[in-house]
Amino acid sequence: MRSFNIEGIFFEDLTELFQSAIESVASESSLPQDEFMGKLKSNFEEVSNVFKDVITTTYIEHAKFNLDGFYTNHSINQKRILDANRDSFYFFILYINACDILYKKCYGSMKRRRMAGTLKLGISLYGLVLRRAQQIVSALLDGYIDTAMMIWRSMYEYGISLLIIAIEDDDDLAERYFAHSVKNSKKKIGSYAKHFKELKFRPLSRKNDDILKAEIEKLDLKYGREFLENEYGWADHLFPGKQKASLRLLEERVEMSKYRPYYLLCSEHIHSNFNGFKHYMVRNKIILPRLLYQEIENTAFVDPMQFTISILHEVTDYILYEFSAANEYEINKEFLTRIFQKMQNTFNVKSNRPKKKSQ
Repeated sequence: MRSFNIEGIFFEDLTELFQSAIESVASESSLPQDEFMGKLKSNFEEVSNVFKDVITTTYIEHAKFNLDGFYTNHSINQKRILDANRDSFYFFILYINACDILYKKCYGSMKRRRMAGTLKLGISLYGLVLRRAQQIVSALLDGYIDTAMMIWRSMYEYGISLLIIAIEDDDDLAERYFAHSVKNSKKKIGSYAKHFKELKFRPLSRKNDDILKAEIEKLDLKYGREFLENEYGWADHLFPGKQKASLRLLEERVEMSKYRPYYLLCSEHIHSNFNGFKHYMVRNKIILPRLLYQEIENTAFVDPMQFTISILHEVTDYILYEFSAANEYEINKEFLTRIFQKMQNTFNVKSNRPKKKSQ
């Protein structure tokens, strides 16, 4: 039994509109009423689909929704959020842009040199970490703090992998990391083979399946069957005699465990559990309108901004060390540290942004 019976959600007098459409067709038909109704009954689904096409077309043609207007309002909302938190965004984005400059210079210089697998993987992972930071900028400008937190979780995991690769400085570990991607290929192909008919997709070629099986057999012989059984199997050998490698063990190895509380908090916005509602509650009641509200208050941006730059700062230190001229590393590092500090200062004082001189 339906709990509610809300009429006219998208169309006023929908039932009457349908009835009117039927009557209009009946009045134009040369068939006797009984014969017309008999044909209508036997072809009701077809008639119903035609009606649905008509009302959909009518809705699209006359809807108040305007794409350009939506974009304009979206831009206005972004501007409001930026103006309310201008100083924080200034140094937040300034730091990320500096990392973007660093990244582009690094991969530009790589084209002219042969490099170890560890460093190639390190700079590739750095690119993904930086991409996530840029995505967080967009999410925060939209006022979606929870989206920023979900992206941060991915950024953090890539950051941990990068630091493990960097600290171990072992080309074999980098090779294991590359090879371990077969695990996800195996899961994706297996899942696709199971569901492609329901999705009305084409089956994969037998050749893909044969190639994957050959790769799995090769890895089983080289690293053992457990290599592809664990999500972090590429790092299992770093913990001989212990449990299988995990994000928690990798965190501890690179001394990043202090970020786990925020990681767990971010996880609440990814996994489907009641904790995801806590931000939208007042006195143990879920405030339904708040589920669609965008954040604008400065306090909402403090954690995602600080934790984003914190992780970026950790991994950028490795990139700077590997790529900076020996006599410039400390200055480069301190330069970014000071921008980070200036961003943090904006959370406590009204304005730290340099003022433009009047012309």
